Amino acid sequence: MRTFMDEAEEQVRNAGGENGSAGADGGKQVFVFRSAAELCASRRRSEWLIRPILDEKKLAMIFGEATGMKSFLAIDTGLCIATKQSWHHHQVGRQGPVFYICGEGFAGRNARIKAWSQHHKVDLADVPFFVSERPAQFLDHKGSVEVHAAVDELHNIHGQPALIIVDTLNRNFGPGDENSTQDMTKFVSAMDQLRIRYQCTVLIIHHSGWSASERARGASALRAALDWEYKMTKNADGTRTFSCTKSKDHAEPPVLSFRPKVVSIDGWVDEDEEPVTSCVLEMLDQAIDPGKRNVLRGARRVAYEVLVSFGNESVHIDAWRNAAYRAGVSPSSSVNAKQKAFRRAVTDLLDAGLVKTENDYYRPAFTGQNRTFE
Repeated sequence: MRTFMDEAEEQVRNAGGENGSAGADGGKQVFVFRSAAELCASRRRSEWLIRPILDEKKLAMIFGEATGMKSFLAIDTGLCIATKQSWHHHQVGRQGPVFYICGEGFAGRNARIKAWSQHHKVDLADVPFFVSERPAQFLDHKGSVEVHAAVDELHNIHGQPALIIVDTLNRNFGPGDENSTQDMTKFVSAMDQLRIRYQCTVLIIHHSGWSASERARGASALRAALDWEYKMTKNADGTRTFSCTKSKDHAEPPVLSFRPKVVSIDGWVDEDEEPVTSCVLEMLDQAIDPGKRNVLRGARRVAYEVLVSFGNESVHIDAWRNAAYRAGVSPSSSVNAKQKAFRRAVTDLLDAGLVKTENDYYRPAFTGQNRTFE
């Protein structure tokens, strides 16, 4: 019987291509080393799905209590990536097919998707967002193979997926115990199979612990394997807080807050002839936490303060750049030096989550007066 590792090894061998080197048996060498100088010869830039929330080809998770609206946010995220809509004023870097492996709540999924499309005025006819008809069984080898076959079929038609969502871990786990390190390791291996096979990001939706709501339920092997971990919290006023609890390779993005908005779906009625409703999440403007200091110096500080001076209106990149030049974004009088200083400042501000952009227009990510500098 073929195992997950058998398939992984075969995929690596097949991916060797021109970059592989000949091994002792004349085949392609698949385990290679690179020197430190070679690795650092050029900067490897992050490939963002949603800047600075989620990047490509990573393993991510959102966890929280049952009423935290994790699934609403997952659908919202997937549809934004499938349509390249801005995700709550955050730039979507890559559009691509999204596969939503649904483990529960099948009856309400279509209403949630329809409400999103109506709210955002998006025609779903050609949107590459696909929802499974039943849960997966990832700890069962046959169940995992069935998922691969279904994704392969649509992959051949619509292209490489950008994101696969597994909602929830428990309902798609299969025959095992999520508190068992051994079983959780097998589940992580199955997630890595999806991520490596399709070169995409995998987003897991999971519940918080029964007695410890500050962490996800189950064996710690899952958190150890994650590149990104987010917590979704329900607040007393009905709002939800979205906070990063682990970022492996990047600075943690700022905390975001959302308010549910009820959407009455046009033309849909229930068995009592009452309008069918669902919800979408709207992000709230919020000030930077005064307990945290955002350290901005040099070109980053000049560029940010110039953008703030325009108010909360979005500003075209050309207007922002010219104003930053006048404000002294670089001490050099060289146009080339000014260009480089401004370009680096914009990249750093985006990566820090202090600036948002859409279609070459930029604005501060936060409102209010709690902006502190050193």
